[in-house]
Amino acid sequence: MRYIAHGADKSSAWLGLGLALVLMLMLIATFLSGTPARADTPQTEQVILRCQMEGSSREATIALAGTQAVYRFGTPGQAPELTLRERLMDLDYRRARGIGSTIDETITFRNHDTFYRFTTGFRDKLQPDPTAYHRFGHVTVSRAGKILAKLVCREATIERIPEKLTQVMIAEGRKTDSTGETFPNYTIQYPAPARQSPPCEQTFNVDSCWSRGAEMERSGDLAAALGHYDMSCAAKFNTAGCYDAGKFYLHNRQLRNYARAQDRFTRACDGTDPGEGPYACKYLGWMALTGTGMPRDYDKAWSLLARACFLHNDVLMIDAEGCHFFAQTALEKYGQAPRHRDMANYAAYIALAMGCSDNAQTVCAEGRALYQREAARNARWLKQCAKDASDRSTQFSCAALIEYDKNYDVSQAKRRVLNSLFLRAIDS
Repeated sequence: MRYIAHGADKSSAWLGLGLALVLMLMLIATFLSGTPARADTPQTEQVILRCQMEGSSREATIALAGTQAVYRFGTPGQAPELTLRERLMDLDYRRARGIGSTIDETITFRNHDTFYRFTTGFRDKLQPDPTAYHRFGHVTVSRAGKILAKLVCREATIERIPEKLTQVMIAEGRKTDSTGETFPNYTIQYPAPARQSPPCEQTFNVDSCWSRGAEMERSGDLAAALGHYDMSCAAKFNTAGCYDAGKFYLHNRQLRNYARAQDRFTRACDGTDPGEGPYACKYLGWMALTGTGMPRDYDKAWSLLARACFLHNDVLMIDAEGCHFFAQTALEKYGQAPRHRDMANYAAYIALAMGCSDNAQTVCAEGRALYQREAARNARWLKQCAKDASDRSTQFSCAALIEYDKNYDVSQAKRRVLNSLFLRAIDS
């Protein structure tokens, strides 16, 4: 790496380098927005990251120039205070899965014994809308393991082209990030809005519209992602787009539409994909249980959540949270009536045991607590559970059903027993 400082003396130049480097890192991590180059950026370069720092008029930019990444820091419209260059093949670059399907990225530059680490991506759970994705970027400067400074980008100024740096490094022949993680094998593209995009085409186990939606979600443009997911759902090659669209329509305040969420989840719940179907059934069951977007309906919730926890597919892939909600439904629907209380607790326990088989520890704890409460009052259903378990297996007692086993074959054997107990319980 080499740096070029423009200034009056060495000390101020070095400070400018530090801040610029920090911002550069910041910009390299916050990068990616396809923003046209400004007058102070050579037209042979493509800016992939730009932001202004909080409490400062200075900005940092990261640009691609052939086989190099170029960082500049300074006041817009003036000569940069600092310029840094690094070969793409040598760049310290790390990526991680962010919220949803977004990609968070960290880029580190080194100047002698000083490191400038910039991280950028998205975060959620922030006010005023906890369901929105919020851009963030920050650069930390450290030496000998000690943090010297941390610069934060103003969110409104962050311009970023998602994964552009990864795309160019792959084209240069680089195969991994700096941790050894293999770069993605999907084609990185920046699709037009759904209404301007070509029809969906089948691609392996998904389709081109779903892939475009996933790329837009990684970039943080959720409205654009939803448009492509809806196209995928309408094309009916698979139900992946239906499921992902349903989540946006349910969870995101700006995109919320309960009727559409119900429609998209229904298509996925009725589909044959064992990896997403139980989850779609869970969301529908939760909506019915809580009266979210539809009238509260315990019977409907019971039916949908039973599919999420037990009945969606023959390979017994499940949604553990759906099992929790099924147990809640059983107790709310039947648990208050004395003549149905045993059946309600038995069904709830079986559901919680099924969820526990997926290593959902909160569900395991919930099931153990239920068993202990019922044992303390010598509930009649415990004897029935013990008999049913012994009839179907010598491997599991009723109490052992609520214990997680990391062995896949043992876990699947337990699920088969639980499924059989569930069918017998609701039949009786």
